[in-house]
Amino acid sequence: MYAIAKTAAEPGAHMIQRDPTPPGEGDVLIKVTATSICGTDVHIYNWDAWAQSRIRVPLILGHEQAGIVEEVGPGVTRVAPGDHVSAETHIYCGRCYLCETGKPHICQNLEILGLDRDGSFAEYLTIPERVLWKNDPTVPPAVASIQEPFGNSVHVAMAGEVSTKNVLIMGDGPTGLLAAGVCRTLGASRVWLAGLLDYRLEVARRLGAHHTINAGSEDVVSQVLGWTEGLGADVVLDMSGSEAALKQAIALVRPGGRIIAFGIPSHSPQLDLAAVVFKEAELMGVVGRLIFDTWHQAARILPLVDVTAVITDELPLRDWEHGMKRMVQREAIKVILYPDR
Repeated sequence: MYAIAKTAAEPGAHMIQRDPTPPGEGDVLIKVTATSICGTDVHIYNWDAWAQSRIRVPLILGHEQAGIVEEVGPGVTRVAPGDHVSAETHIYCGRCYLCETGKPHICQNLEILGLDRDGSFAEYLTIPERVLWKNDPTVPPAVASIQEPFGNSVHVAMAGEVSTKNVLIMGDGPTGLLAAGVCRTLGASRVWLAGLLDYRLEVARRLGAHHTINAGSEDVVSQVLGWTEGLGADVVLDMSGSEAALKQAIALVRPGGRIIAFGIPSHSPQLDLAAVVFKEAELMGVVGRLIFDTWHQAARILPLVDVTAVITDELPLRDWEHGMKRMVQREAIKVILYPDR
């Protein structure tokens, strides 16, 4: 098969040829129909400080995917050849304390697809059956492949309990933009999104944001305080991880409000925790998706949100580097790669 791999501890990646991994006990071999480039893949491609500390080469990249079951290993009972599937990318052990107490998405022995084991930028993917989600065959492969980031947005919004709330979203990446649509669908009273790129802010409005703010040219704090008569937002969803956004989140959450931290900072930010204390605000970290609670929630919400709004590029796998460079330059939001084209 052809695959895109990080073959050396340096910037870049390469298309390689290798045999698919045969499915072992409890494993499934999937023919990948679509896979999408994530910001994490960009970090690995650029080989930044985080990637250097986290990734061990060689490694096939990619974790967001959809495919069709090609072959099943011994002991597989839930799926069969021909089934349309996607994979939860947090591969849990099922044996540790967190798995046994209902939190396998933060398993103590967690492996992440495309980070700790070979990923989905390939014609075939071998994955444990226990993390497979059956897709409705009528869902287009491109849409099915971005259920993972869509699930992030659903998990964040559900944790924020956004129904009837004034919600501020920090960040115009795919999960931030999709969160705008999810929050509207879940009944948020007002949805505001702050980002840096006008074309992405337009997508946010298309997905349901009532107002958007260009944080590079507008004063986010004065805008939100003006809209709330000085009170602040009921819920702030930080999808960016930037220090500036986190500081604004603390400044703009109302007393007794809630901040959900999802974005990963590039360094340890200096934050005014005293403000969190005196506001009696909640600051909660959220990662991944609840397995499989979030997947069921996302499946019900998916038909109500135009997730295609974030898909800007669709390319054959062989043109992966063009798509990656567009992601690096922030010219694209979501790039879908098709191994069979």
